[in-house]
Amino acid sequence: MTYSNAVLNEANRDAHLQDPRTHVVSAVGAVGTGKSSLLNAMAGERIFRTGEAYATTMEIESQVRPWKYAPTTKYVHMIDTPGLCDTSARDRQNVQEMVRYFKSLAFGVSAFLLVFDIKDIRLDAYTQDMLNLFQQLLGKDFWNFVVIIFTHVDEEVRDELDDAIEAVLDPTDGFVAELTRIFKLSPKTFVPNLIFTTTQNVRMSSYGQRQIRELYNSVVRCEARNDHRRFNCTWLRQILAHQTEDEKDDFIVGSIMGAWSSMATNVCRLQ
Repeated sequence: MTYSNAVLNEANRDAHLQDPRTHVVSAVGAVGTGKSSLLNAMAGERIFRTGEAYATTMEIESQVRPWKYAPTTKYVHMIDTPGLCDTSARDRQNVQEMVRYFKSLAFGVSAFLLVFDIKDIRLDAYTQDMLNLFQQLLGKDFWNFVVIIFTHVDEEVRDELDDAIEAVLDPTDGFVAELTRIFKLSPKTFVPNLIFTTTQNVRMSSYGQRQIRELYNSVVRCEARNDHRRFNCTWLRQILAHQTEDEKDDFIVGSIMGAWSSMATNVCRLQ
């Protein structure tokens, strides 16, 4: 069967969303890390807006496409996010976007794509708050479905890639060790898949295509840990248990506010 990258009609889109074989990925991270460009590379076309030096994703967006460069034809439901917990957005609007975001996850998630810029490998306060919120609402099991992606690994910086990988993997002071320490994870069980990729002109880049293919394999491995099923949890199932959209919204907002109030340091608070 031949698959087209043309926009899916509504009926086909809904069918793929409900198909358990469709992978569901959510790109999260700070503003400007390249989340939208990464999803465009996965789709093999520009379907999410991108900007060079400023945030262009202001609300939750999602698209279903065949996964470009995957070793087999698979559809992927891609969820793009604004900078969750970013104070440049109005806080109440941010909460509304979080409501939309968590509702989009209610049927399960194949992987959370945690995106960082290779030129700025650090855990800023906003990203820490976002991950704290996720851990509080979704439970620590969500870490088993995290793929860490470093973008902007373009040709001019690839000579320094080995040094960057060493900085990420250093068992004492590395990036993964810092995540393990901050979120009190087990170093024996928290062994995330790491992807170092470019999103520049991937159609002409064998390196970029290999990394997008490896990202697909990483998502498959995430589901394999869960008996080849998407991540789900009690809290996400509770969202579906509410009958009306207003009830779901109120439940999610209440949960977010409760989680924030229990966090020792809260940068993104509702004004």
